[in-house]
Amino acid sequence: MKILFVVVLLALAALVVSQPSPLERVGAQRDGSVLLPTGWRVRPAGRQIPLDTFPMASVLSPDGKHLVVLHGGYNPPSVAVLDARTEKEISRAPAADGWLGLAISPNGRVVYAGGGSRASVFEFTLSPEGQIAAARTFVCVPEGERTHRNFIGDVALTPDGRLIYAADLFQDQVLVINPSSGRVIDKFKTGRRPYRILFHPDGKSYFVTSWVDGALYHHQTDNGAELSRLRLGPHPTDMVWRDKKTIVEEGEEMPWKARLFVTAANTNKVYVVGVTEAKELRQVETINVAMTPRQPLGMTPSALALNEDQTRLFVVCSDANAVAVADVSGKASRVLGFLPTGWYPIAARSLPDGRLFVFNGRGPRSFPNPRGPNPSVRPSPVHLGPQAVQYVGRLQRGSASVIDAFDEEQLSRYSRTVVENSPYRDALLDHVETGAGNPVPSRPGAPSPIQHVLYIVKENRTYDQIFGALGKGNGDPSLVLFGEEVTPNHHKLARDFVLLDNFYVNADVSADGHNWSSAAIANAYVQRMWPNSYASRRRHYDYEGQEPAATPPAGYIWTNAAAAGVSLRNYGYFVDNSKQAAATGESQITSVRDAVLARVTNQKFRGFDLDYPDVDRARMFLQDLAEWERGGDMPRFLILRLGNDHTSGTTAGRIAPRSAVADNDYALGQIVDACSRSRFWSRMAIFVLEDDAQNGPDHVDSHRAPAFVLSPYTRGGRIDSSMYNTTSMLRTMELILGLQPMTHFDAGARPMSAAFSTTPNPAPYTVEKPRISLEDRNPAASPTQARSARLDFSEADKIDDDELNDILWRAIRKDDPPPPVRSYFSR
Repeated sequence: MKILFVVVLLALAALVVSQPSPLERVGAQRDGSVLLPTGWRVRPAGRQIPLDTFPMASVLSPDGKHLVVLHGGYNPPSVAVLDARTEKEISRAPAADGWLGLAISPNGRVVYAGGGSRASVFEFTLSPEGQIAAARTFVCVPEGERTHRNFIGDVALTPDGRLIYAADLFQDQVLVINPSSGRVIDKFKTGRRPYRILFHPDGKSYFVTSWVDGALYHHQTDNGAELSRLRLGPHPTDMVWRDKKTIVEEGEEMPWKARLFVTAANTNKVYVVGVTEAKELRQVETINVAMTPRQPLGMTPSALALNEDQTRLFVVCSDANAVAVADVSGKASRVLGFLPTGWYPIAARSLPDGRLFVFNGRGPRSFPNPRGPNPSVRPSPVHLGPQAVQYVGRLQRGSASVIDAFDEEQLSRYSRTVVENSPYRDALLDHVETGAGNPVPSRPGAPSPIQHVLYIVKENRTYDQIFGALGKGNGDPSLVLFGEEVTPNHHKLARDFVLLDNFYVNADVSADGHNWSSAAIANAYVQRMWPNSYASRRRHYDYEGQEPAATPPAGYIWTNAAAAGVSLRNYGYFVDNSKQAAATGESQITSVRDAVLARVTNQKFRGFDLDYPDVDRARMFLQDLAEWERGGDMPRFLILRLGNDHTSGTTAGRIAPRSAVADNDYALGQIVDACSRSRFWSRMAIFVLEDDAQNGPDHVDSHRAPAFVLSPYTRGGRIDSSMYNTTSMLRTMELILGLQPMTHFDAGARPMSAAFSTTPNPAPYTVEKPRISLEDRNPAASPTQARSARLDFSEADKIDDDELNDILWRAIRKDDPPPPVRSYFSR
């Protein structure tokens, strides 16, 4: 079986390297798959059961009749019951919040769920017929004392069912709740960000995985004393206990009584821990779930399931849209193959009859939005009820892939599908097709005439909002919000250089957007937490260097650049602003949340602050550029945030939306103008993208966004309609700078070499001056002012994206907004 799987991989790799790349068209494919804007495909195995947003966890009732599922995504959380035989939903109960934790009593009549931001554990009753109903609430922290750091995740029952142990995620402790009284009776410290709790079968001790510490903790049940601690790999998440007899050679004795399998989501590995009779822990093995020998990080193994006889381990690989299957019956585990799933699987459950339920966070595909804003029906504001706009967070619902028992031949076919779904091949690490003489090298470290890269990250616009009426490319004039009068430089740059009309952001919102834009992935913490934050349950934003659990698998692009000896300069990334903006030219920040960036940050460049002009930020960059001009040297990699195109909506007294975007446009134009007149221009490229598209209107897809590659080698007014995305831009910069890819996403992404020509045109760019005022402010009273006032613009984004889009459209276009488009390839 293993030899057959290797042969399949080698044959596919040879085919990819030897054949020219066909023209890719996103969306539904003839083979039944769906091509995503990431370049990956989805073709799930088995039957697909629709569920609500982000089905995070499941438990099977002791009698095997009912499967209980916790939904912890953007939509209001709920607990649903599926009939295990018919695979149909029987009942559902809402929850004020819910996140990861799900446990069922030994008699199968009571279900407990982690209450997330409500700092509680919720109790539900489950009838023999599968009817679930809300019961009691066990409050861990009174409402008046709660902060964003009071968050209950996993819950586990002691084997006798008498006590509940709950992970208090940000307090780094486990709470003990007596369900008879409903009170917290003890608090035990554990590792940082406790993710999963698992009891030893004897009930006298329990294990905890620590998201931040990269460790497995072992505690005594009665007093929480730490018995041992075992360092594993970054980001331990799920674990399962195997105590069935291990097949060994005759006469051989095993030194352990049982094994713990532990996923480490920031790796491609599952760690195997032997547990002796005396409860000593020792790592005995590592299971590598990568699909190829050289595959970079990015599989994100984050959940586990064992089959009934404990011979097969199922490893949920979230960022590969797959489940790895391993034989764990013997002393040495063997990876047998892979099962294709829906988008972003996050949990699995194996049933006694051999069926495997895989819970997909984003379902089998994206969805249309027939209930978008209707011109004849005004959407209700948030405080009056659900909005009509179908926001990506609530629209992208989950699913369950139900996969029947399979044999080796079927697993081989499934494995081939998983490999075919991925654009990554090991050969891409050594060579990509860029064309002879192209400034983008075909491999990292190869020479390039481009020596300096400026990476500008902006905020939250779709392609049609800016370029719908450009006059060329694939645009829809009816969707323009900030046309040429507001963005003359964006339009001129698109006409003078290369127009990218098929570029997509990988992210849904800014929380994952800034991670995708800087790390080529949004890790398990970011993906699991942002829906809760954006749904205004956990009112906190900690996805840009504030939270250690959010650290990506391979660091950020600046981490890798520094390690490779590439000189750096940072403008606005991961900085903490001073409370009040200082005068231009003085220090604007108090600290930097990254050790690498702290050494190379311009202290006079203010971070995200919608009340501070982007043109003042541009001025600080231009001062540095003038110094480099005089000295003759310039850092090779510069990263710069230019975020005022986000806007503050119509909040009274704040900069008006059109002025905010015009300010952003002029700042971008000034930067390109100055760079193009510098001594460095002949050896320079400027890459510009939006971190996410903010769910705005676009006739192709709400993830399509404006992007630029500005260089003497891209000047000429061409249109490049190649399908590119966020990781394409990262891969292109990495090749120029001589950096290896960070994850399998950028490693498999198409470089943007088609945007470049072999002959440079060094003519300077002349900035277009603003055509509207940059200082207009919103009036004290307007039809949308009250709605804007309720939004939090302190970070990008602590706001409801569809609410802001609705506000902007009504303020600028004076009518009802169109619905955002949901294509097959929406991510």
